[in-house]
Amino acid sequence: MNLLSILKYLGALRGFAVTGSVMVMCFALTGCSYLFMSGVEGSFTATGVPILGKVISTDQQTGAGTLEIGSAEKQQCQGRYSVSQVKTNRWRLETGERTYRGRIYCLDGRVGEFELISTDKGRTGSITGEINGEAFQVDLKESKKSDCDTDECRWGLKWTYEDERRVSKTYYEVEQEHKPASTHQ
Repeated sequence: MNLLSILKYLGALRGFAVTGSVMVMCFALTGCSYLFMSGVEGSFTATGVPILGKVISTDQQTGAGTLEIGSAEKQQCQGRYSVSQVKTNRWRLETGERTYRGRIYCLDGRVGEFELISTDKGRTGSITGEINGEAFQVDLKESKKSDCDTDECRWGLKWTYEDERRVSKTYYEVEQEHKPASTHQ
């Protein structure tokens, strides 16, 4: 091989390296797009008591997130969810529809379960569930205004976070009290 051939070969490799680097950066940036926050709005089915809150995605790999709901004035319940089913077509390709399931714990000691069905990795969809046997349904919604930086402006939530440590401790205690018994012996 002569020197000219080697230089052409190295020039071609450099082009692939640059293209590969750009592709890796694009994939990395799009991978971050899973992390999001959406509002939720709905009610308890039997009573019609309104429910407001938000869904926050927390982990792209597991499809996990949190659900926080309550009245406009006060957060009352908090839950965690993860992907439980991914719908595929007959060629085993993902269709986009996913089912997420989770448990929810309330500050007053109530517990429940919920399910989110979404076609776009949890960004939109509908959540149905029950808390102490009382059914509820909320729908994910976009921010009320695009230029907001507060939960009240975005979702209509007037929640205060004055005693987060006590609230977190209460959620933890309710969760531990109602944790399913371990099947390992």
